[in-house]
Amino acid sequence: MRTPGVSSCGPGGSSSRPASWEFPSRAGPRPATSLGVLDVSHRSAPPEAVYIIRHGEKPQDLAPKHPTANSGVDFRGNQNEHSLLPRGWQRSGALAALFDPTHGPLRAGLRVPRMLISPSYGHASKTADHRTHQTIRGLSDRLGVEITADFAKGQEPHLATAVLNSGPDAVLICWEHSHIPALASALPLVSGTVIPKSWPADRYDLIWTFTLTPDATYAFAQVPQLLLSGDADAVIA
Repeated sequence: MRTPGVSSCGPGGSSSRPASWEFPSRAGPRPATSLGVLDVSHRSAPPEAVYIIRHGEKPQDLAPKHPTANSGVDFRGNQNEHSLLPRGWQRSGALAALFDPTHGPLRAGLRVPRMLISPSYGHASKTADHRTHQTIRGLSDRLGVEITADFAKGQEPHLATAVLNSGPDAVLICWEHSHIPALASALPLVSGTVIPKSWPADRYDLIWTFTLTPDATYAFAQVPQLLLSGDADAVIA
């Protein structure tokens, strides 16, 4: 059995924390359309850590190009081309367990996020039914932290600016893979940092971490999730 760890570009570590995919809410269920607001009006300190993940597993193609059986399912079990596959929902629950402080110390290199962000897709109900929101909904319920969705795909520089003024707590962003390199590159990075130019279409199992340094730049590392069977321990080159 592999021990979860961190890539060579960051500190290593291991954990025996369970990767259960059930996610009971301590704060009680919240409506699926409940979205927070990224309030930076009274904050100026940059977050000590920024985590970027891709959403969980999705259908290979959007309907109607694929059979209905390959469609994702929403939180209510209805088929939805923008939603997660069952394995994606498993990953959502496993991520909730990974970042849940009640399960014991977090894996080395990770902190409990106090802000959760996913893209906006216009209407709140459409945003909540999209796989980026669904992937961190379990974690949102566990921590009692609403998911903010103030920025759309393509607005990565604006999102980065807002995040840098969001306060000292850790931030977790769930984004679409083709836009993650642009979002990462919009952060102030340690000199010489190389961000991969693309996020492979078949990788759902990584966390990109950005840790604040004394000179107000961020050190980049990649943490393999190793939460589900078949997750890889290799990072993106």
